[in-house]
Amino acid sequence: MDALTGAAPVEPGSADGSLRPAANVSRNFKVNAYDRAAHDWYVEPRWCVEQLADAIDFAGHTIWDPCAGGGTIPDTFTDRGMFTLASDVVDRCPDLLDGIHDATDETGPVWLKPGVRLSVVTNPPFKLAEAITRRMLALADHRVCILQQLSFLASAARYRLFTEFPPSDVLIMSRRPSMPPGAMITEMGAKAFKSGTTDFCWIVWTKPHDRETRTRWLSPVIAA
Repeated sequence: MDALTGAAPVEPGSADGSLRPAANVSRNFKVNAYDRAAHDWYVEPRWCVEQLADAIDFAGHTIWDPCAGGGTIPDTFTDRGMFTLASDVVDRCPDLLDGIHDATDETGPVWLKPGVRLSVVTNPPFKLAEAITRRMLALADHRVCILQQLSFLASAARYRLFTEFPPSDVLIMSRRPSMPPGAMITEMGAKAFKSGTTDFCWIVWTKPHDRETRTRWLSPVIAA
């Protein structure tokens, strides 16, 4: 995941905005919560994306990841024979990236063609997740799927988001994923993925929204 700034976020609702660092994936690695990865680049394991793709119907969609990072999401969907688009504020996957773009920008990227059945699948930085979600809901014509900590669902600060735009599905990961900083993967490869300590879920919005939100639990068994 990639953000625009490196400042440490605080938990929504902190009394003075400085006392309590937000829960974040760096805690999986016993790192001080203020030692942020550059651009908040934390990497989801591929099995997280595979579980979403197995649970949600994306047939006929173009998949856009606006926080592409190292390209795990577009790469996974490309391998499933789907057309993908990838962008970010930093180019970390030159073979997949379609362009540099700020996901919070009021305008869509110039290469995003009208008339495409577009679904967004992304792992946005925690502190920008709501802003990016709102922007993607304005741009995508079918689904928006974000990978977030389970605690993202339980916040007075995000009550308005979920009441204005009720999700169609919440997919809770029964297995906790490990999301190491991207730089750690560069140095250590697959060994960087340790056992996770934070609960995550996929939150899915579908247009048109025509039913109550459905909550499902994804299997803790990772398909080979």
